Amino acid sequence: MSTTNPIAAHPTLPGHDILVCIFQRGAADGLNAVVPYTDPDYAGLHRRTIAVPPPVDMNDPRYLTTEYALHPALLPLKPIYNAGDLALVHATGVPHQIRSHFSAQNLIERGVVDKNDPSTGWLGRHLALSSPASSSAFRAISISGNVPVALGGALDPLAIDNLNDFGFDQDIIDSGYPQVLADLFNNPLPFSGPASAALAAMEELQAADLASIVPENGAVYPANSALANKMQQAAQLIKSQLPVEVICVDSDGWDHHESLEFYIDQSLDELAKVMSAFHTDMGASMSRITVLVYTEFGRRVAENGSFGADHGTGSLAYLMGGGVNGGQVISSWPGLAPANLEYGEDLKITTDLRSVISELLNKRLGGTNVGTVFPGFSGVTDVNAFLS
Repeated sequence: MSTTNPIAAHPTLPGHDILVCIFQRGAADGLNAVVPYTDPDYAGLHRRTIAVPPPVDMNDPRYLTTEYALHPALLPLKPIYNAGDLALVHATGVPHQIRSHFSAQNLIERGVVDKNDPSTGWLGRHLALSSPASSSAFRAISISGNVPVALGGALDPLAIDNLNDFGFDQDIIDSGYPQVLADLFNNPLPFSGPASAALAAMEELQAADLASIVPENGAVYPANSALANKMQQAAQLIKSQLPVEVICVDSDGWDHHESLEFYIDQSLDELAKVMSAFHTDMGASMSRITVLVYTEFGRRVAENGSFGADHGTGSLAYLMGGGVNGGQVISSWPGLAPANLEYGEDLKITTDLRSVISELLNKRLGGTNVGTVFPGFSGVTDVNAFLS
């Protein structure tokens, strides 16, 4: 697990990790990210043109296990995997049977398989069950212009696209205008809750002085990367000592219908470098942080005529942190022979993502009521993905 020198604990609830969720929007392909190179049907039948070559031997840096290897662009994650801070969950997802991006994202963020199930999000329901660390407006935040569906049901979650631009200039503060707004929204208006939370957040951010918090331990975030900008802000928030418990960010551009081999290299390169930089930046604080990376569904097993892959089913999730039971690929591999495919064309889901998240909530976020967080789910709640 993380072995850097210890620093002061972040002021969240005792025994609770800070959860950072990265949603890969667009349906990320898992088969070329973590390659099932010993499955004869991977390159031999389905991906003759776009398959990632197998590792040369066990000394190849891409080698993970006798069954799986990393895409070359994910090599920045290999030291984290070797250190035991990274686990990869293959053939995973929520079996919602939807191929539409919008509908599938809505269902997986709600943690359900039926559109008639609760409209709140799995994270929002978990937060509603647990006591906050403080009255801070920063308990749950999306570094985005919108509150994600996953946080629906939480009390006044924040959505801030750029923390450094969120607030009033000093001349406006000196004018007394913020107090005028505070007095206005002190009345029981429909938006009094969110408005009050936003004003409180501005005050907290001003006191935290995020601009003075820079990457540490030699961490270098990729330049000109939207994901890097968001994750660097997440790191600033955590190091600021604001009592944040949940941070949500989006990673866009995973809809690779064409030239998957070319475009996934760019997407995986950004993801790996950002995750590596964040891990380095946070140092010993990673012992109290869990990063979950997930997507709405995977890609079709077979390449299409444009050397891409169309919408599929099973995919890949990433787990990073000091409390992760890392250095392993968690999977009950279903096989890629035609008879083993979902609908005759997709990677089957053999590890329900809700099983992974249930274990995360129980072992790293202080416990939860799985029946409330995931209504209708009756699967296992422990896949040995986290340390107790």
